[in-house]
Amino acid sequence: MRILVASSNRGSNGASIFARRSLMLLHAAGYEVLLACEEDSWVGRDLPADLPVIRTNFHRWPFDESDRVAAWCRERGVSLVHSHLTRSCNFGALLRQRHGIKSIAHLHANHPQIHTGFHDLLIAVSEDVARRHRMVPWNWTAEVVTVPNFVDDEEFRPLASAEPDLLRSLLGVTADTPVLLSVGAICHRKGQDQAVRAFAQVREKHPDALLALVGAGELPAGLPMDGVRLLGYRRDIPRLIPTASMVIVPSRQEPFSLAAVEAMACEVPVVAFAVGGLAEVISGGAGIALPAGDCAAMAAAMSGLLSDEAARREQACSGRSIALARYGKEAHLAALVGHFRRVLAQ
Repeated sequence: MRILVASSNRGSNGASIFARRSLMLLHAAGYEVLLACEEDSWVGRDLPADLPVIRTNFHRWPFDESDRVAAWCRERGVSLVHSHLTRSCNFGALLRQRHGIKSIAHLHANHPQIHTGFHDLLIAVSEDVARRHRMVPWNWTAEVVTVPNFVDDEEFRPLASAEPDLLRSLLGVTADTPVLLSVGAICHRKGQDQAVRAFAQVREKHPDALLALVGAGELPAGLPMDGVRLLGYRRDIPRLIPTASMVIVPSRQEPFSLAAVEAMACEVPVVAFAVGGLAEVISGGAGIALPAGDCAAMAAAMSGLLSDEAARREQACSGRSIALARYGKEAHLAALVGHFRRVLAQ
C-alpha cells in the first residue's frame, strides 16, 4: 500500500506536529508514504530524500488542483490519502468523491466539519473528539474510531545527569530555582492567562519560583506578570521539558494535548484542567486533574508539589509509566496500519 499523508498547515501547531511525526513513523517502519503539503510548509522541511512530496495549495474550486494531485497519485500508485487539518481533509474528501481514492481523515479538533461525512473512515485523537463527532447528524452513518496520539520516548525522556539544563540557562537562573513550564501557542483556548493568574498565588508562598511560557502569541493585558517569563516559539522543546519542576496545561478546551504526554514521558509532573481529551490523558494518576477554570485549585496543586519533593517525584514516575503504556509509538503504528489495511480491503 502507498499512503499519501496530507497536511495543510504551514506552521507547527499540534495537528501538524503530529502529522509529521506520523509520516516519519510510517517511513521509518518501511511503509511507502508520500506527502502533500504547501510550499515552505514546516511539515515538508528536512525530509528523507526517498520520501516523495507534492506541493499544493489544497484549493478545491475549480477542480484543476485536485485533478493534478489525483493524477500525481495515480502515477505513483497511491491507494489511500490520510489527511490532517481542515483544508487537507476537505481536499482528501474531494479526492475520494471525484477520483475514487480511499480516504481517512484524522480528527484533531472536536468542532463539526462538513468534510467528515465524505471519508471512508474517521480517526479521532481521543474518545472525547470521537463522541462529539458521532453526534453530528451527517456523521451518524460514519465509522469513527479512536487512536490516541503517540509520544516518542527516545525523543522525550528524562534528562541524563551529564546533560545541561537548557531551560534555566535560557532564564538565567540557578539550578535550584523552581521553574514551572507551559508549552503551546499563547491563545484563549490554551488558557495561559489562567496559568498566570494561578501562578500569582503560588508566588506568595514560593517567591523564587518562575513560570516560563513557550509558544508564539501575546498574553492579555493586565495580568500579574511577576515571575512570568515569555520564551516565545522554540524548536527545542524536548530539551526544555525534562528539567522543568512541573508542566502546566491550563487549556479551556483540548482535544488531546501533546504537551501533557511529552511531559509525562520526560518524567515531569503535569498539572492540568480536566477538559476534553486532556481529561483522558491525565486520568488514572497520570497527572493532577483539576476542575476546568479553577485557578485557586491549580495554585494549590502547584504549591503543593513545589513544597513536597517526594510527591513531585511520585507523580513524575507515575506519569512516565502511564505515558509509555498508553501512548507508545509501536502500538500507535500497529493501530494506524491496521485501519489503513481495513479501509483498503473494503
